[in-house]
Amino acid sequence: MANDPERFDSMLLAMAQQHEGGVKDLLNTIVSFLSRKTDFFTGGREGEWEQVVKDTFYTHAKKACDEANRIKKEKEEADKRLKEIQQRKEQERLANDFEPATVTELTDQEAEKLKEDIEKDKNEKNAEVGSGDSSDVTEPATPEEDDDPKEKGKLKPNAGNGCDLEHYKWTQTLEEVEVSHWY
Repeated sequence: MANDPERFDSMLLAMAQQHEGGVKDLLNTIVSFLSRKTDFFTGGREGEWEQVVKDTFYTHAKKACDEANRIKKEKEEADKRLKEIQQRKEQERLANDFEPATVTELTDQEAEKLKEDIEKDKNEKNAEVGSGDSSDVTEPATPEEDDDPKEKGKLKPNAGNGCDLEHYKWTQTLEEVEVSHWY
């Protein structure tokens, strides 16, 4: 226990608390003690006490700097790990919030069936509209659209530049898309 660096800590802390001038006053008290009660300054060769003081202070200063640097490095590494964890969690949250749209490729048979279903729904809708009041008049198709073979068989956009289907409809502008769904 002779080499325990903390064995005098409680006594030195009590002394430090009694010195209003802080560390400078505490050092002054210790050096005054050495000069009055020991031969520290006069007992050795000339200048030897200076070398002892320098060696002692530099040794402890190096330990203190090394410890401070170690703590600083650990804190920086912990901050870096924390930031990486936060970034990873944010990326996971964004990935869960914004799942990418998927495209399903249809076979030719499935595409034909889908076209038939759409035409059937369109005919049923037109039949419902046509069976109502005689004042309901459907808009005639423009001749340019019917003449273009690329447009033949495609759905025509609704008034909101979207589409009306059996269970949902959607409209769009340059800034937003609105989808309505029903059962």
